[in-house]
Amino acid sequence: MSIDQTTIVVVDDDPEMVSVLCDVLRQGGYRALSATTGTDALAIVKQENPDLLISDLRMTEMTGHQLQLELKQIAPNLPIVIITAFGSIQTAVQSMKLGAFDYITKPFGNDELMMTVARALENRHLYQEVRRLRTELAHSYGLPNIISTSPRMAAVMRMIEQVADSGASVLLSGESGTGKDLLARTMHFASARRDGPFVPVNCAAIPETLIESELFGYVRGAFTDARRGKSGLFAAASGGTLFLDEIGEMPPPLQAKLLRVIEDKKVRPLGAIEESPIDVRIVTATNIDLDRAVEQGKFRSDLYYRVAAVSIAVPPLRERPEDIPLLTRHFLLRAGAEAGKSTPMLAPQAVTCLTRYRWPGNIRELQNAIQRAVILCTGNVIQPGDLPPRVAGADRSPMNLEDLVARRPALEQLEREYVRAVLASVNGNKSEAAAVLGIDRKTLYRKLEEPESAGDSDLASPSAQESHDRRS
Repeated sequence: MSIDQTTIVVVDDDPEMVSVLCDVLRQGGYRALSATTGTDALAIVKQENPDLLISDLRMTEMTGHQLQLELKQIAPNLPIVIITAFGSIQTAVQSMKLGAFDYITKPFGNDELMMTVARALENRHLYQEVRRLRTELAHSYGLPNIISTSPRMAAVMRMIEQVADSGASVLLSGESGTGKDLLARTMHFASARRDGPFVPVNCAAIPETLIESELFGYVRGAFTDARRGKSGLFAAASGGTLFLDEIGEMPPPLQAKLLRVIEDKKVRPLGAIEESPIDVRIVTATNIDLDRAVEQGKFRSDLYYRVAAVSIAVPPLRERPEDIPLLTRHFLLRAGAEAGKSTPMLAPQAVTCLTRYRWPGNIRELQNAIQRAVILCTGNVIQPGDLPPRVAGADRSPMNLEDLVARRPALEQLEREYVRAVLASVNGNKSEAAAVLGIDRKTLYRKLEEPESAGDSDLASPSAQESHDRRS
């Protein structure tokens, strides 16, 4: 917002003071509107939606504090600067408690006024920017933006929607790369805590000697290098969600302390005597079998029951093969945009590789494979050679019954895949492929020209319309 578009309302029951202040603000390039009563000021705020309000404290019809209370109802985010000739500590404290950004005392110079105005407007700009970014995050991680047509993932999303506002501790379990972090963020932004922070912590990535101080913080002098105190991640997540990823890797001594924090809803920093209350929703994730870890004595059973009030199992990608076309198309568009290329298509042989591969690294591995293929692709069609060797080799691996049952393809899709696989195995020789299949060349041509199912066409010819599709 340019300075000449910035609107400031000045309120004072002394018309001369209002006129002087408005002149100073206009000379500074602001649009200044005047009001001599609180009632007039409220009417202007409703009509003009200003960026700042400057109000005298002592006014006859409505005091500055009374005006603050009224403004909370109609413009709760409007910054207010209070002007007073009675600059006592009590007056300042009361003004700030009611939400004033700052106060200045009479008499004051023009420079002091303009500096206070500039700081108030900068604070408003930062607040608006934070709200904008949070809105974008909430949109990016909203429930409708999860890419999936899998019934199993649909069940997962229903559970997340049900528990989002419950406040219950949720444990997300599943293999690495299945999107547990994304689902935790989705749960946060679907909850009433969406305006609060989302603080992710990888318990496996923090050294055992540091994780306690990182989570709970410490006071000055708590240990040799603690020259000043530090707030922990529990404090950083206040009013929001703390996501403890790979909680199964948390050291046993710290598990007991975490249990107490969850039960008491209080944190005591290292070296502190007193505990501080916390307001944090805890979501955890693990890629190990916590039930077995409990049986083996590696994870506390009482902590397990606390963090797994609701347990949600996230299926691996190989158990949701119907999502591969959607995810692939999304990653093709993203990788193409990042590489500054038009979105490439996938050769039929590459489609076969993607659909037959088991994806042990799940969605993360698929994303990396597509990114690599887009970078290495020299034309507009991705060939198997552009894919990672382990993925490209999938078109030469024999089909097995277990894979087919897990994928549950339609008969027409299975036939089409087999025809293409045979054709690829003979390097595109249609006469040889027809002989292997026991059909004539005319029938082979017809099968190759048959319209593809939605899933196959999604893989082979992604369109720019995907930018509006749901995101993973």
